[in-house]
Amino acid sequence: MSQNISASDIESVILSLSDIVSVSVILNSSGKIEEIHILTNSRKSPKQIVRDVESALIAKFNIELDHKKISVAQTHFESPVKYENARLKFTEVLISMNGSTGEATVRLSRDDNVYSGTTSGYCSNQNQFRLIASATLNAVKSSIEKDFQFILEDLTIISLGGKDVVVVLVNMITDRGEEYLTGSAIVKQDIWRAVVNATLASVNRRISIIS
Repeated sequence: MSQNISASDIESVILSLSDIVSVSVILNSSGKIEEIHILTNSRKSPKQIVRDVESALIAKFNIELDHKKISVAQTHFESPVKYENARLKFTEVLISMNGSTGEATVRLSRDDNVYSGTTSGYCSNQNQFRLIASATLNAVKSSIEKDFQFILEDLTIISLGGKDVVVVLVNMITDRGEEYLTGSAIVKQDIWRAVVNATLASVNRRISIIS
């Protein structure tokens, strides 16, 4: 297996398979897969899940894995419901200006809890969107008790089918390495809200799993 392949890379591929709720990949000191622990819903048999994982790893990374290294547990809860309940949702975005600098504050909610994140910096028309996205990531981080970092790598607004679309690229850094995440949202009426929603779209699924 290539040394450039991280546990997060492998987990992302497995999570893309149907019926997977969560996964944890453990690598040994040589960077080879030691164990894979998978939680699935009950729609497929564990044997089928193992076959799907083996096929995906061969197709994506050319990794042939002993099936004994894959453990599968099943839950009767459907993953879409679980993810939906765990997702953070837009509540409010505010920007205060002081000359050429500004401060963006974003508030997100989940159940009855509200999480706030703030970022300050140079506030040009374009950079204010980056401030909002960064404040969103800070609000997301405040919602979880995990040791990781979010870095906003890029944010752009593109035109698709006559609609403005906000696209963000986020780097999530954990003790397992780096993972790049993307998200997008169509600008409907409020572009600030679209920036928040695009940022949430990039991280919400991963956050739903690790929280």
